[in-house]
Amino acid sequence: MKSIVLFFLFSLLLGAADIDTKLYEGNNTKAYYEEVSLRIDQEVPQDQADIERIATERMILEKLQSMLSFTSKVDPMPNALLGDEGNITTENYLSYLNALADVYTAIDILKEEQSMMQSKRKFLRKSIQEITTEDKENLLLYQLQYAFYKMKGNHHTQSIEMYESVLKEGKERFGQALKRVSFNIPALEKALTATDSRFPVIEQEAVALNLAKEREEIHHENVSEVLNKKITANTVDMMDARTTKIDQKILLSLAYLQQGKIAKTLDFINSTTEIIDTLADDLTKHYTYKQSIIKDLFKEKEGNVALALSDVEQSAESLYDYTYKKFTEPLFVFNEHSISVLDILKVLLILVLGFMLAAFYKRKIMNLAQKNKLSYASAKMISGFGYYFIALITLLVALKSIGLDFSNLGLIAGALSIGIGFGLQTLVSNLAAGIILMFERTIRLGDYIEISDTIRGTVNDMKMRSTTVTTNDNIDVIIPNSSFIQNNVINWTLENDIRRIHIPFSVAYGTPNEKVEEVILEELKHSGINYVSIPPNYTTAIWMTAMGSSSVDYELIVWVRGNSTLRPAGTKSDFLKFIYSTLNKHHIEIPFPQLDLHVKEAGPKKEESDPESTTVQNEKPL
Repeated sequence: MKSIVLFFLFSLLLGAADIDTKLYEGNNTKAYYEEVSLRIDQEVPQDQADIERIATERMILEKLQSMLSFTSKVDPMPNALLGDEGNITTENYLSYLNALADVYTAIDILKEEQSMMQSKRKFLRKSIQEITTEDKENLLLYQLQYAFYKMKGNHHTQSIEMYESVLKEGKERFGQALKRVSFNIPALEKALTATDSRFPVIEQEAVALNLAKEREEIHHENVSEVLNKKITANTVDMMDARTTKIDQKILLSLAYLQQGKIAKTLDFINSTTEIIDTLADDLTKHYTYKQSIIKDLFKEKEGNVALALSDVEQSAESLYDYTYKKFTEPLFVFNEHSISVLDILKVLLILVLGFMLAAFYKRKIMNLAQKNKLSYASAKMISGFGYYFIALITLLVALKSIGLDFSNLGLIAGALSIGIGFGLQTLVSNLAAGIILMFERTIRLGDYIEISDTIRGTVNDMKMRSTTVTTNDNIDVIIPNSSFIQNNVINWTLENDIRRIHIPFSVAYGTPNEKVEEVILEELKHSGINYVSIPPNYTTAIWMTAMGSSSVDYELIVWVRGNSTLRPAGTKSDFLKFIYSTLNKHHIEIPFPQLDLHVKEAGPKKEESDPESTTVQNEKPL
């Protein structure tokens, strides 16, 4: 039966499709593309959908072939704007800053496309792995699409690395060129004042245009094209005024940074934030990058402490944004899902809380046993099972919280089943036996059990895989749980702790049976040995077991309970000492074997000794 199950699971694994990595990895990709092309040519379309699918397969394959010769190229920085020596105009310096912000934008666009392609690959991987018989004809199409997005993602990674290298060199060049820039601070401040004067005019015009728009909507229920153009022009003017003001503030902050005036530099840097938030999304990103570059340059020139102490609120916000960005930045990709530091911390937090809950549950159950509301053995079983159950649920919830897909859990279970069948059989057998023992309760904590002639003791601890038995010599023996299921086990205290033991002893021939019984039983009543005598079920008796060569053999049949049951060797010793002293007290002889040798001399005429001349006689003592 087990072989059939394993074969069935193995068949399921074989039937599951996997990603064809030869489409985008290895040195023989071009030759493999030719094989795929022949496979596509051999496909026979049955309907229009098949024709479109085959055409799509050819198109994607052609793109994959062209992507083999792909070489990442990025636009270089306009280093001519800064030159190698001489003064630099503010216009050129600002243009170079815009170019740096454009590099940031290009990197962001590539990363966003990478994220989208990763989501597509995740969907395609799931479609390939869970493909049905009805959808089998689309398998090659899914494989080609997955390979296309995989190669494109790799190309994006190369481009991002090149852009980051260009950005690093550009920022260094930008910082080194600051001292050569010719800033005209009075002219910049005058231009900033002129820009500020534009805002009231533009805002008043915006109010008038909105009023006119409302009047036209009331009378005509629509807005004329002329008015719409005026409103659009007003919006453009407002955006232009805001971006101009931001650029002027940036130039002033750089000018004061060149002069080492930290306070004014920080005032202009921080004052641009509020204006940047009012821009359109694309402009907001662009100017945020420019502001970030200026802050990095400030940190390089003056240090982090000066920036942090300038404005606590602004610094705290920047620190939060930076920390959040680093925590959510992907560390690696697993099964087409990005794993970040925040994901790892989330998993750890759930695991810690889950195991704390499991430990709290276990402690509460054990407290019930201490308050005598539940037996210790039952509490141990319930707490152990509940602890592992909560731990398992915690692990599943933790992995699910970061988006790991468990739809392929059946395949994983099948693979594990095969591994269990070949390598983990003993471990799983012990775990299953532990669960059976917990519910069957044929062996409980505190029971006195005997597994073999050498292993006998009290059950001290029961776990999922093994049980600890403490012998009377205070030796802890760890026994796999499967041993209790597969082998015979004597439980001396399963139903009750009253047990009958046999104490053998012997007396000499000629001693009356009645005297032996009377002496032993009468003296036993007055002895200090603990035993059970509850007629008619539990009665003490003397049995004659044999008439030996030199003695009459008896057994004292006596019932014991409690600690006497748990220490059989010590109990037997106590009764033997009692019998020995009782027989001596009443002058009843305890026999022992004796050997008498009689040697006869051989006759003078006999050359060889008679083999029967030497005899050995076993005599009884008188």
